[in-house]
Amino acid sequence: KTPFWLKGRVSVPALVLRHGHHCSVMLVQVGRRYVSEQREIDPLFAKGMKELLTKSKVFQDCHDEFIRDLIVSSNRKEYAPNRYLMEEGTRGDSMFVLFRGIVEVTANGRYVCKLRDGSIVGEAALLNVDNRRTASVRSVQKCDVAIIFRSTFHSILEKYPWEKRKFQREMKGKLMELGKLMIDVKDDINLEQQAIQCDALKKVPFFANDESLHDFVAELAMNASSYWFRPGRVIIQEGDTRCDEMYVLLKGAVEVTACGEFLGRLENDLFGEICVLDLLERRTANITAATQCHCMMFRREIVIPVLAKYPDARMRLLEHARQRLVALNDAINSDQNLGGGSRGLPDAAGASSATRLEGCAIGFGSAIPAADAHLFAASTLFQDCRVDLLYELSSRFDTKRYDEGKTIIEEGDAFRAERDLVYFIAKGQVEVWKSGHFVALLEDGAVFGELAAFSAEGGSSIRQATVKSKTKTVCRAVTGLTLKQLLQQHEDEELNMKWEAQRQTRQQQLTEKVRQHTQAKAKQTDPLDFMFMKLPVVRTEEGSNVPIRVPRIEALQEALAESCGATTRRAAL
Repeated sequence: KTPFWLKGRVSVPALVLRHGHHCSVMLVQVGRRYVSEQREIDPLFAKGMKELLTKSKVFQDCHDEFIRDLIVSSNRKEYAPNRYLMEEGTRGDSMFVLFRGIVEVTANGRYVCKLRDGSIVGEAALLNVDNRRTASVRSVQKCDVAIIFRSTFHSILEKYPWEKRKFQREMKGKLMELGKLMIDVKDDINLEQQAIQCDALKKVPFFANDESLHDFVAELAMNASSYWFRPGRVIIQEGDTRCDEMYVLLKGAVEVTACGEFLGRLENDLFGEICVLDLLERRTANITAATQCHCMMFRREIVIPVLAKYPDARMRLLEHARQRLVALNDAINSDQNLGGGSRGLPDAAGASSATRLEGCAIGFGSAIPAADAHLFAASTLFQDCRVDLLYELSSRFDTKRYDEGKTIIEEGDAFRAERDLVYFIAKGQVEVWKSGHFVALLEDGAVFGELAAFSAEGGSSIRQATVKSKTKTVCRAVTGLTLKQLLQQHEDEELNMKWEAQRQTRQQQLTEKVRQHTQAKAKQTDPLDFMFMKLPVVRTEEGSNVPIRVPRIEALQEALAESCGATTRRAAL
């Protein structure tokens, strides 16, 4: 009698046509797919695992085929004594089945209990959106453990509709019982997606820096709607009275404008909270997607009840909104604050009256012309730079426009600091090439051409790479000599450190590309052996060939057997 864990498993002779070696391949049928199983499963382990899983409250009503797939997909691991299987407070993505051994469970620094053979721990991580471990589990003696990961669990669920609906109902019931589900939904909750959303929210700086917001974040994730916005899409319109949504920006960047002035750029932040919290009745600024953006959206009827349950989170969000509102008012009135429209011109003492406006957005008020403010805000180098330096740099810029495929810099050309340019990408994309090989793609806010400028001795050097426009590109440019003079006049230690690190990274990329190219030219490629398999066919009365209608595994067996036999006969000859 075939054991249950071997049902659907077929041993197929296969031939590897390299050095004449033969091997046997074990194919396991999982749903409609066949996967290679390169390890044997201990019969006692498989039998014991089935008994443990079917007796547990989590899996007791599940089908045998579902249990079998869990066992086949589990990872078996041994833990030495005094090793942690999981630690309290960490994020968990797996469940542990203690096949043999003893573990000790502690919570909040206190002993809870000891668990022995047959115990299951960490099963909440497979279902809960909030996947934080609530206890620590430490091995007391040598433990034999089976690990089932959440990604594997959800992949198997997709092949078993009954089990999928069962776990979805349990999840929904638990959330409703805890009061964490604010909207009524159908039973088809995507458990894995909910957990991914919770992890993504915790990476946003506003939520990541405060452990007290953990439960608040988990509850928000259960009620989130995910949206993607293309570049140029207006997400929030200034003056709009429809202000029932707030957004959390997970990927990409948005630009903030108000009263026709560019105020700044947001990344990994939240926006729209001012109106959702009823601080104002109209939207105070335009929010436009600067790049491809992925946001989570939360409606007022969800956010307000959740905030009522978490007073600390409510106070922190209110303070965040208040600071942003103050910064917005300062930005709108910045012309008066800067001295009647001086736009940051240096005063008689030589110090600039322009200062970066305090707030959550990366912005410069009206001290910098709008077009260049967009550029500097998009640049990782210059978004935190001194405003007086940026003002002077902006005043020395020239605009250069290039059509698609235009060569902007040619590798090997001589560079003269007083004549040749360093480029800042205002709009578009450019490609960097070294010795005919692609190196990198640069986008809005990036700087190129600076390697030759900073390596120039006596005002001259050689361009080290070719730069071509991939799309229609608009660049702002300044001569290498002018750039170096401005950096000396307005010394910014942080900028110099960041730029030096970037130049070193780019130089290493170019050196590595040259090394790889040299190795590729010197390397000789060995001849490759190929095996072609032709599946069995039959000829119809009309003379056409059609595949034999047999199960795919039988066709594969016959084809492999035929190939093995033909090769054996050729070897004998």
